[in-house]
Amino acid sequence: MLYSPLICRQELPGNTLIKVLVCANSRVELARLEALVNSARSLELVGSSLGRADLSQQLADTQPDVLLELSVLDDLEESRLPDWVAKTVAQVVLVPEPEFSVALAAIRAADSALRGVLPTGASAREIQTAIEGAAAGLFVLHPDVWEHLVTPSGAPSRASSDPVLQQLSPRESEILNLLAAGLGNKEIAWRLKISEHTVKFHVTSIFNKLNASSRAEAVTVGVRRGLIIL
Repeated sequence: MLYSPLICRQELPGNTLIKVLVCANSRVELARLEALVNSARSLELVGSSLGRADLSQQLADTQPDVLLELSVLDDLEESRLPDWVAKTVAQVVLVPEPEFSVALAAIRAADSALRGVLPTGASAREIQTAIEGAAAGLFVLHPDVWEHLVTPSGAPSRASSDPVLQQLSPRESEILNLLAAGLGNKEIAWRLKISEHTVKFHVTSIFNKLNASSRAEAVTVGVRRGLIIL
């Protein structure tokens, strides 16, 4: 799988407008995304969804090329879309920095529609470029997300003096503490009411962030850094 940083623009043939459906949990953010799409000559706004309650139906009704979503991916299950969507719709998400690793894990899933990851503070031009790239079949990462991908977990970050404390999401911290309690993936999935598949993604993300190769090592690092409540 090829990951491309957000450094270039690729035009679709025939000057075809890219149909975009936008989704956000806040009316203010939803209006911002709508205005952004409406201001871009290459994009056509075909619908908007306040939250995910009616998102699947809107996707079916509007048949967009790209879903632009401002999301907090605390739980990977919440980032997943119906199976048919991955075959026809490219998903571009705007997420806060602590969720970069979760989004990167989701983009690797074979059945994922996710094609672009940007920080919530991305500019209108960057978002438009990501939409165009995703619609053209590219995997698009904003430079900040790209830096997060290639920078070792234990290395200093320009955004934080303690990257681990910044990067572990609330869900990952919860799972790390359950690992420390000796629970396996199935038990964690049952306890948190999420799928075992989601637990595996979170555990992998925790390993990457703590630079650990095993559960025991992750717990040891977590205790040393004060991430585990004893």
